[in-house]
Amino acid sequence: MCAAAHGWVGLGRIVYASSSQQLVEWLSSFGIKPGRVRNLAIEEVIRDTIIDGPNLELSEQVRLLQKKFHTK
Repeated sequence: MCAAAHGWVGLGRIVYASSSQQLVEWLSSFGIKPGRVRNLAIEEVIRDTIIDGPNLELSEQVRLLQKKFHTK
């Protein structure tokens, strides 16, 4: 949804910390089944945009936050 909105309004470069694919993998490793919404790569949603991500250091921090949230 964010990538689509980004493309509709014509913003430039997209920079992100972690991907939806990473989230799916992390949740699976925590024993959580996938949700109902398909996870699409940004490149499947928007074209002609510079895309930078995921950031390895930041994505590890996001993974740890997800783990803390889902494994209370």
